[in-house]
Amino acid sequence: MAQFTFTNNTYAGEALAGFMASTLLEADSVKRGLLTVINDVKSRKVILDVDDDVVLQDPSGIFADQGTTAAQRESYLDPVVYEFMKQEQWDKLVQSWESQQLKPGAFQDYEGVVDLSDFMVQRYLTKIQIANERLYWLGKGATKEAAFTAPFTGLLPSIASANGVYKVGLSKSNTSMAATAISAAGLVTVGSTITLKDGDVVSITAVTGSIKDTTNGAGIDVQGQSYFIRVESATTFRLIRNYNEVNTRKAATFTGSATAAMVSYINASNVLDVLTGIYAQLDPADRSQEDFNLQIPLHVGYAYAQAQADKAVNVLNAFTDPKKMDYLGVPLQLMNHWQANTILGARASNLFLGVDLLGDASELSTVYMKPYTNDNVVRMKARMKAAVNFKFANELFYLSA
Repeated sequence: MAQFTFTNNTYAGEALAGFMASTLLEADSVKRGLLTVINDVKSRKVILDVDDDVVLQDPSGIFADQGTTAAQRESYLDPVVYEFMKQEQWDKLVQSWESQQLKPGAFQDYEGVVDLSDFMVQRYLTKIQIANERLYWLGKGATKEAAFTAPFTGLLPSIASANGVYKVGLSKSNTSMAATAISAAGLVTVGSTITLKDGDVVSITAVTGSIKDTTNGAGIDVQGQSYFIRVESATTFRLIRNYNEVNTRKAATFTGSATAAMVSYINASNVLDVLTGIYAQLDPADRSQEDFNLQIPLHVGYAYAQAQADKAVNVLNAFTDPKKMDYLGVPLQLMNHWQANTILGARASNLFLGVDLLGDASELSTVYMKPYTNDNVVRMKARMKAAVNFKFANELFYLSA
């Protein structure tokens, strides 16, 4: 059984038996049923994939096999164990706890038992859930919270590289444009910015030059990154913030420059055309299933809402009423902490998350260290285990820059 150990010495504590389930299974997409969860994945688990054609034959008194061969393939859930470890100074932890107990206008007039174990866990719970959400979809390489050494590819990179997936790009004229320069100040020069607006999110590919994104100190390639923009003139716009830094709100910084690049985007000017093209290309057999969804990043959802309002000419409250997130009956799922300018069409029964909530690799403990080491600190350690994969590649639709 999983160990939920709270070592309580001089302060009150509570064993949160559901904490590991909360961190692993309350990621946004899991709560909405966009993934199929498989529990008790202790080691590699095989997901069998069997597919075949159907041949309608003439009636026969003697059995005659239709003559096709069932294609049998395997995909795997390879679980990865990783941990979150945090040490807090006791007096600062108490101070934070006390400040949350005070009501507006109060001054040291709270009552109650100091329950620091629960408080310390809850202050990190949401951030761990967000980190797991990013890890499941984007993989370790695009999840800045992931510093463990084991590989964790993530669903979107796995789907992007898989054979058989129906893949579409954004290279058409209404969803992309050529850039002739990107300066070290993040100023991008294009032929025209008439279809762009402040706050749009663009993805940068096909970069020629030495430009690096230094938002987090060490320079990373601008190639493949996405940015919120601000339009500066009829032919220039500025890269304001890396889309992956939306939670930290860091302004984008750069070193070097580029002499050419491709800029791809989905915004209010083209989102209806993009969704129309996607809808026409979806497999009707998949699109008609109840668990089929089109999963879109938040900025595409905002663009779709704006486009609906713009199209609603002479409609009362067009810009105040909430907009329904579906397209011709296909649900649009707004994905938090997702990859920009990317749309995935998939059934929930085709995307898998493996966890092991009952295994020894899922554990949570908090310990007050003073009785043992005379250090006035509290330590928290959470150990998690997860894996993701899909089964039928030919039933997935994937659009990206």
